[in-house]
Amino acid sequence: MSAQNINTPATVWKNLFSVEKLSIVYAVVTAIFIIIFGAKENHAILMLLYRILFIALIFSLQFLYSHRATNMIWIVRNIIPVIFIAYWYPETYFMNENIFGNLDPYFVFADEYLFGCQPSLEFCKYFPQTWISELMNFGYISYYFIIALVVFVALAKGKKCMEYTIFIILCSFFIYYITFIILPVVGPQFHFTEPDNLLINQGFFRNTLVELQTLGEKPTGAFPSSHVGICLICMYFVYKYSRIIFYLLIPVALILICSTVYLKAHYLIDVIGGFVSAPLYLFVSKKIQQLKFFRY
Repeated sequence: MSAQNINTPATVWKNLFSVEKLSIVYAVVTAIFIIIFGAKENHAILMLLYRILFIALIFSLQFLYSHRATNMIWIVRNIIPVIFIAYWYPETYFMNENIFGNLDPYFVFADEYLFGCQPSLEFCKYFPQTWISELMNFGYISYYFIIALVVFVALAKGKKCMEYTIFIILCSFFIYYITFIILPVVGPQFHFTEPDNLLINQGFFRNTLVELQTLGEKPTGAFPSSHVGICLICMYFVYKYSRIIFYLLIPVALILICSTVYLKAHYLIDVIGGFVSAPLYLFVSKKIQQLKFFRY
């Protein structure tokens, strides 16, 4: 066997897709954090096990692709890291508060100081109509469809375009998650007590959102709002790839942003944080994507 055919760690790493490398780095970095600081509710061992299984899945798909390089396996390899976003997010709950305690009182004070009230409480109070509630729940759920739409539009532009787009979005997600781990803010829906944290609990979209939240919602990830930040980053890519779709999505994006406060998922200061962080995290993600370490 020639030397160039031997699968050394360097060649195995080189043959990983960029998003796979990025996901492994995030898994390893957070694993180190878990080992040093531990995790709530005795989840540390389980979380470390999930990381081993995730990395094993990545290398298994790479091995499969090396023997059968089909378009379907290529798509799966790029999409799997995105799907795992649903796991990485609630996991931040088990890792935060290790550096700082709960910071919600400071954000409640900031909203009161800047706006003279609690917008997350007043918004819903002034617009209690069921149809407005349903519109807001639809907007909040549309977050997931906007991400999927961006990936689909990028794929229509070509494989390289899709790989690049997924990397930037995924990297932005990971930066948000690291922020959530460092800055534990749970948001109005978890910080306030009844009746302040109650919402209009009826309607198709409300029931759908409740079902989705039971699968992965945790008291974490309020500041800055990744719903707002990732939405804006996705809109940036849609603007680049399809102006028609961009203009059609503007109303949906606006409703989504408003819904984060109406549904008490975020303080208004979190939304402002989403607007400020989006271009910053986009810029950092682009710089990370240019590193040779992540190139495929």
